[in-house]
Formats: sequence, C-alpha cells, structure tokens
Amino acid sequence: MDLGLSGKVALVTGGTSGIGLAIAKRLAGEKAAVAVASRKPADLRAADPDLADAKSFAADVSDPAQVARLIDQVVAAFGGLDIVVSNAGTHVPGRYDEVDAETLLRHFTTKVSGAWELARAAVPAMKKRGGGRFIVIIGQAGKVPQANAIASSVINAAQHAFVKSLSDELAPHRILVNAVCPTRVKTPLTQALPLYNEVYLGRSLEQQESKWGAQVPLGRWGEPDDIANAVAFLASDRAGFIVGANIDVDGGHQRSIF
Repeated sequence: MDLGLSGKVALVTGGTSGIGLAIAKRLAGEKAAVAVASRKPADLRAADPDLADAKSFAADVSDPAQVARLIDQVVAAFGGLDIVVSNAGTHVPGRYDEVDAETLLRHFTTKVSGAWELARAAVPAMKKRGGGRFIVIIGQAGKVPQANAIASSVINAAQHAFVKSLSDELAPHRILVNAVCPTRVKTPLTQALPLYNEVYLGRSLEQQESKWGAQVPLGRWGEPDDIANAVAFLASDRAGFIVGANIDVDGGHQRSIF
C-alpha cells in the first residue's frame, strides 16, 4: 500500500538496531528520505542494504547541543524535515532500591529531555513545511507500572504526559504528535533483559520465552516490523485525524484501558 510518504524527510533516533532500524527501513520502503541518528556513526549499508540511500548522523539525544546540531544537519542534508521518530533510549530494570538517582536521571535525559529537545529543534523546520509528524516510541511500563521496572515506569509515564501535552500545542500547526507503545518485541534489547517474574522460577531461557509469549493473547512475541508498520501509518495522511494518541502494538498484552 502506498502511504504517500514519497519525498517526505524522516529522522529516526536510535535507528541502527531493533525497532529503530525496522522503522527506518519501513519509511525508506515508502520512499521517504531517511536520516538515522545514533550515538556513534553507523554504516547503514552494513546495518541493512535497504538503507543504502539513507544518511547516518551521530548524536547523543541527552545532550541538547547535539540535538540542535543534529536537526540542523538533517535539514541541511535534505532541505527540510517532515517526520521525527523519537526512539532513542533503553529499558532500566530493577526495583527502587536497586536503581540510583544518577541512573534514573540519565534515563530521563535520554527518553524525556531527549524527546523534548528534539521537538524544540525540529518543530520550526516542520512549520516551514506546513506540518509534520512527531512520533514517540514508549514501552509498556508507562501504562503498566512494575515494581521491578520502577525507573522505566516513571520515565515512560512522563513520556505519555509529554506526548499528550505537546499534541495539544502543535495540532493547530498541523504537526501531529502521537505515541506507539510496544511490548514483548524480539530485539537485541529484550534478548539482554531478564524476563519479568519468570527469571525467579528456575526455568531455562527457552521455557521462560515460551511462557512470556503465551501471556500475549496472540500467542507470540512481537517483531520490530509490527512496530514499524504502525509508525508508517501514523506518519501518513491516513492518520490525519489521530492526535495525542498512544497506539498499543502488543498483541493484546497490555491490560490497560487508556
């Protein structure tokens, strides 16, 4: 299906692996001009041949100066900016007495302050194009708080508040702000994390993964492409009346009504 993204300029942060890489590939497949940002320079051809025409930029989104420079570089390289996907950041496991304030603050500066600065820097360029899309990837802990992921629960909830508030600010300028909310997606990140509750039951990793997938009504883990498809839809004109929403892409896993 042609989503009408040909000629649009899209920036994906945290775009060199997992969900971010899948999003970059999906947007490139829709013939958008794609910029991929990561903390270190990336060889996109090595990451995926489908991104041979994309451009890589090095930026740590926790640093406002680097974010501003990133947006300037993208606009200079492509002549404008239409779509921003804020995907940088990780999941922080641990209970309240296992995560120190420094770790919590570092998590905040990447996922909340980083998205904040992206918006501050990118919105003027989007206004010049007559509108745009600002999409934030938010993990499930923001909707389903967990004792053993309290840092992510607090930070991801803040992301939801940011998305809803920013959407109210920018909708009159035809800049649509929304969130995509994945859970239990097979990525390099989830492969490195202990599985919620199951890690304490003395089961093998294979047994844990099987049990984890069984808790999803669809009976499987998600794939990065599942998230990328939702992002591509929100980036398109077909989502032109969706503003301030958080779209669950989770196989029915999140038992939440908002």
